[in-house]
Amino acid sequence: MALFTQQDRLLAIDTPLGSDVLLLTRLKGQENISSLYAFDVELYSASTQIEADKIVGENVTLKIMQTDTLGLRSGGYRHINGYVRRFRGEGEQLQGLRRYTAEVVPWLWFLTQTSDSKIFQNKTIKQIATEIFAENGFNDFEFRLIGQHPIREYCVQYQESDFTFLSRLFEEEGIFYYFHHEDGKHTLIIADHNGAYETCQEGSVSYQAGSLSAHSIHAWSHQYEFRTGRYAKRDYDFKKPSDRLQTGVAADMPLNGVKRFEHFIYPGRYEDKSFGDQLTRLRIEQDEASHDQVKGESGCRSFTPGHSFTLNRHDDAPDEMDDYLLLGVDHQASDYSYTSQDDVEREYKNTFRAMPASRVYRPAMITGWPKMQGPQNAMVVGPAGEEIYTDNYGRVKIQFPWDRYGQYNENSSCWVRMSNNWAGKNWGGIFIPRIGQEVIVDFYDGNPDRPIITGRVYNAEQMPPNSLPANKTRMTLRSDTHKGEGFNELTFEDEAGEEFIYIHAQKNMELQVQNSRHKRVEFDDTATIGNNSYLAVAHDRIEKIDQNQDTTITGNLTEKIDGNQGITLGGDQHTKAGGDITYKTGGEIVLDARKITLVSGGTALVVSAGSVNVVPSLNVGSASPGTAAIPAIPEVLDTASGTGSPFVSHCPKSAA
Repeated sequence: MALFTQQDRLLAIDTPLGSDVLLLTRLKGQENISSLYAFDVELYSASTQIEADKIVGENVTLKIMQTDTLGLRSGGYRHINGYVRRFRGEGEQLQGLRRYTAEVVPWLWFLTQTSDSKIFQNKTIKQIATEIFAENGFNDFEFRLIGQHPIREYCVQYQESDFTFLSRLFEEEGIFYYFHHEDGKHTLIIADHNGAYETCQEGSVSYQAGSLSAHSIHAWSHQYEFRTGRYAKRDYDFKKPSDRLQTGVAADMPLNGVKRFEHFIYPGRYEDKSFGDQLTRLRIEQDEASHDQVKGESGCRSFTPGHSFTLNRHDDAPDEMDDYLLLGVDHQASDYSYTSQDDVEREYKNTFRAMPASRVYRPAMITGWPKMQGPQNAMVVGPAGEEIYTDNYGRVKIQFPWDRYGQYNENSSCWVRMSNNWAGKNWGGIFIPRIGQEVIVDFYDGNPDRPIITGRVYNAEQMPPNSLPANKTRMTLRSDTHKGEGFNELTFEDEAGEEFIYIHAQKNMELQVQNSRHKRVEFDDTATIGNNSYLAVAHDRIEKIDQNQDTTITGNLTEKIDGNQGITLGGDQHTKAGGDITYKTGGEIVLDARKITLVSGGTALVVSAGSVNVVPSLNVGSASPGTAAIPAIPEVLDTASGTGSPFVSHCPKSAA
């Protein structure tokens, strides 16, 4: 009768339940580079009822007994550490022991049990991964990076698990990972170069066809695939709109005609051409990893993805002797020595995939990127105390409703471009969204990392400028005074019979016309000016009034004419002054009328054709003295308006 202990057995398991509470009899698992491993295990226990909370989610270590070169047990173990994802009690019994099954996975698997929407700004992939691991409570990881991994200005995790998010970033930047196992723990190794490969404990092995040796490979096949020979990418950067940002890289695969076939990718997801060249090279290296691979079977228990070995012997094809990187290993092992049949065979075997270790492995881009299915709403944000926050491109900061981590300030997003109704080289239209406004955001090619504002909408806190639906016929463009009270406005009223256009300037208004301005008012034109009015005309000014003009000046009127003044009246002219009238000229004053009457006090001077009369007594010339009465003012002008010659030209001189 076998003892219920795992000591000196091919398979063993350490659990928080205690030594030998669970006995490992069989395991089957898959390990792949840049992938989560999973091991299905068969267990037996004398305990018929194991509480789930004592084992599910707990750390365990699977052990596979190593052997020496003669196939004898060495006492050492190949460890496979992980966490119990699933545990199930079966109804079967073996020698009085109850059968259980479980699945063991790495700590990285727990990141598949999350989902989040989060924005990372100005961080490298290393910083992003470290933050996510820490938030999930894990620190068993190690970075082995030597490549250039640029700072990501704006990187969005959108409705995806932490694992999916990191996987697509790793794949994009050519980063692979694998696990280093120890008794009681496992470490995630994150790397980007072939110097980061570890060496298997069985670091040098031979190919022996048909052999079942624990330290040899007994099946070997080398496979070559035709893969794409060229990759080309292109992208666009609005800061360098004339730069096409195109890259192209050819493969190093020694296949005839391979470079005739090209993959072109747009957008390339880069704004810097040097980074674009790097990403394009990574795509080629991904294909090269699939071009040249080995598949085999062995009894080498230390074979682990991310680890390398040397093939030191191959009788059929000596050229195969080389260093190889393990890409995937499928394990199978069983140990039923707990039964009364002590001679039951204990078995371990694996199948594996490998590639030449001289090449760097790049994970295939198999993880999908989130594709935004349509526009979303967001709020314009900025620093406290500001109303408008923008940069020299007119971009603004926003916060999405799904962003649980943003603080509705200038750090909530990157600068986001805004669509305008018109945009040209120093011309067009621009209306910068203000802090607190709701905007509509779309995404270039559905990429959450590339938002663009396409519109603005009202909400219950940001209502339209006109009350609706009462003013449904009005179209209004109204601004809001920055850090003050007031607005500028342009309104169109389209109600039938009440149409009008309203313009309101909160302070100043400037109108500049480079050529002509034409204004036609079919009815009244009213202007009210609260202070001064200035008019400067560079050339002529012509006014035509079909009827009357009435001008009232409560102060003074000053006119300065550098040239001549001409006044033509079709009727009378009346001038009334409450004070003096003074004419001063450097030349002559000519009055040309049929009769001229000058009145001062009780005396009038009447000048008519051929005579000058002073009323009441003076008579000058040959005419008879007149008896005209002194005319009233301004009626005197009517009396003096008869025909006659100018007084100055024709008044005869008196005798000395």
